[in-house]
Amino acid sequence: MPQAQQEAMVRKPILMPRSLITKVDGIAKSRKVSFAEVVRDAVDVYDLDVTPEESKILEAMLDTAISSINNSIHKIEALEKRLDETHKTLEARRGPRG
Repeated sequence: MPQAQQEAMVRKPILMPRSLITKVDGIAKSRKVSFAEVVRDAVDVYDLDVTPEESKILEAMLDTAISSINNSIHKIEALEKRLDETHKTLEARRGPRG
């Protein structure tokens, strides 16, 4: 159980934009929990202790992942193009199917 839920609960009214309230309501409904539980869970996972160095490392890791994914996409697109060309060549050799 998260730390916040082990302690006594204290009521705290908060102001939020309607769009955020709608979003939290939707999450709460889909998870079948209260609005407050969704907010508590979000606060529990929010981490202010990320150092600038950790942030740079995370950013570098994401850049590497994005680059790798883009490279994979380009390779897949090239492979699809070659497959299409091969299929056209094979169809031309066989002639139309009947």
